[in-house]
Amino acid sequence: MTQPGAVQPDDPRGLAGPHVSGTEATAAAASPAARTCPDPSRAPDGARARPKRGIAAVGPRFLQVWYRDAFVFVKLWKTNLFPPLIEPYLYLLALGLGVGFYVSEIDGVDYLTFVAPGIIVTSAILQATFECTYGSYFRMSFQSTFDAIISTPVNPEEVSMGEICWGASRATLAAAAIMVSLAAFGRLELIWAPVILALQFLVGMQFGALSLLITSKVRQTEYFNFFLSGIIFPAQMLTGAFFPLSRIPEMLQPIAWAVPLTSAIDLTRSIMLDRLGPHSLLQLAYVAVATLVFVELALRHMRRRLIG
Repeated sequence: MTQPGAVQPDDPRGLAGPHVSGTEATAAAASPAARTCPDPSRAPDGARARPKRGIAAVGPRFLQVWYRDAFVFVKLWKTNLFPPLIEPYLYLLALGLGVGFYVSEIDGVDYLTFVAPGIIVTSAILQATFECTYGSYFRMSFQSTFDAIISTPVNPEEVSMGEICWGASRATLAAAAIMVSLAAFGRLELIWAPVILALQFLVGMQFGALSLLITSKVRQTEYFNFFLSGIIFPAQMLTGAFFPLSRIPEMLQPIAWAVPLTSAIDLTRSIMLDRLGPHSLLQLAYVAVATLVFVELALRHMRRRLIG
């Protein structure tokens, strides 16, 4: 028989804890580990640690995102590989062989040799641009692929970095396809191929990051037309890809050199024509710094887009 006033085992009045008045000290004394266990959200000095953002938040899991995109590409390689290569080959034939028939020399070389680096770089940036605009937007908004990925331990920065690296990989593949034809025409020494491809990967990351930054802002695909028609296509014409910069008005030349694409094209041309010099190191540094800036901005803005 239960004594009056006795506490039943399941009676919450008998559970000592912070919710019961007067048991705070007892609870603290009963769990000394709670005082010694560090709070992962706080720094050693007790201040709340700020979460990592941008490039600092990227771990090796971004390679899984890259692998996912590469796997889909291989499964659909017939439609993904051949159609994008038609345009650069048309440029190669129309400009290099067509216009080149009427142009004797530019900067001491025939027109096909002069224009080849421009075709390589512009083909690379177009591949990275389309992959990280329409491709990334489709995966983000229509397929909800990004939402599914960030529900795993992969964070938004790693998703974005995987997308950028895959865009750069597509750029490198496009450049390699053009370089094979140039080598067959005798316009490219294969000894420089690894260096040129590494540079195209860097340029692909730059324009992939810029494109993903734009993707983080648009709400429908029609807005990509402003980016392509207002920035990408004019940049191809004003950065020395198809004619020397000395032919444009002097007031526009500083603006043209301020665009990192100009340095990328000139550096590629210097490699192919064996004209490297101290200025080449400055151009490479400028392209690398611009790439880091665009990648950092793209990662931060895509995080805001994905998780608000």
